[in-house]
Amino acid sequence: MGRNEKCWCRSGKKFKHCHLGRENESPVSKGDAIGYSQKNASRKCCYVPADLKHECSKKIINAHTVSKSSSLKEIADESGHVLGLKINLANIIKNEGKLVPEKIGINQASTFKGFCSTHDKSLFSCVEDREFVGDDEQCLALMYRSVAKELYAKEAALNNSEFAKNGDKGKHLLGQLSIQNFVADQQKALNAALAELLELKSELDDQLLGKPFGNLSHLIIDSTSPMPIAVSSIVAPLNDFDGNLIQDLGDLSIVAEHLVFNSFSSNGKGYVVFSWLKNSTKVLSFINSLLALEENKTFSALIRFFFGVAENTFISPIWWDSLSDEQTDKINDLIMSGISPFEPNNDNLLVDDGVNFSGWNIGSIRKINF
Repeated sequence: MGRNEKCWCRSGKKFKHCHLGRENESPVSKGDAIGYSQKNASRKCCYVPADLKHECSKKIINAHTVSKSSSLKEIADESGHVLGLKINLANIIKNEGKLVPEKIGINQASTFKGFCSTHDKSLFSCVEDREFVGDDEQCLALMYRSVAKELYAKEAALNNSEFAKNGDKGKHLLGQLSIQNFVADQQKALNAALAELLELKSELDDQLLGKPFGNLSHLIIDSTSPMPIAVSSIVAPLNDFDGNLIQDLGDLSIVAEHLVFNSFSSNGKGYVVFSWLKNSTKVLSFINSLLALEENKTFSALIRFFFGVAENTFISPIWWDSLSDEQTDKINDLIMSGISPFEPNNDNLLVDDGVNFSGWNIGSIRKINF
């Protein structure tokens, strides 16, 4: 290329200011990568609607996506720890690319710097300070927190991908091309996902600011015993519990339909709450495949779902220690599913494979605004 031509990597910079001589540059060090990752993972913001920004306090806190006071304390061991995934670059390097459940103190579990102290209190006190009854306010709060956490994670992934472009320093041209093309494809998918999440958040913002609740649907499953798994997440489901294709997210022209899900305990009882936009017919089809299962198969199906699609998941150490090797191996396999971008999607991820789990019995199932 000519020195003054736009660089082939589509950075918008001139070639002489971008990739000219890149193969002779010093590679990015492991320390630099870990340092950037840690800084990116601790950035501060408050995800309230723009109309409420003027109320923000100056203090951005470690906001819990899963209630510490009820849910995490309910499943913690005597030392105040739960099991969860420590997803950071340093830990991934230490574990040679594997994600494994490790002990996490309940003060650190499920936290992110996504709300100021004022709004973390005002928005979520309805689930933190009241017994869960599944009213509109509580279900909206659960949804809002999960969506905010996912936005925070997706924005972090986009920032990390920008840093990853520097990973071709010191490599020959073919290596540079490979890295830049991989990052470009990754960013295309991340930007599409961010646009969809922001659209969903806009809907929830309207609800938070007083719009009627009629466009949200919820499924609430409860039990008289605490739920040994705590989770708060959101997913665009690919396949249902029978292995049928729900939506093909490989086609970026398709607008994904999202499902928000939370599993937690409140006042000694356990709850699983699924929430979605009422017009999301594909998500409703997914929910119906769960409801069609025999009741004694539901908890095992939830285990496959939680660990197969979510990372913000926390486990009772007592429940974990009660599992057989086959059961823990199954959960570890579920955790690693979908991690590698070079492996095809497993259409049967949620299908019953004979590995069953116990420890939580269904009490009742409530449908809201189906």
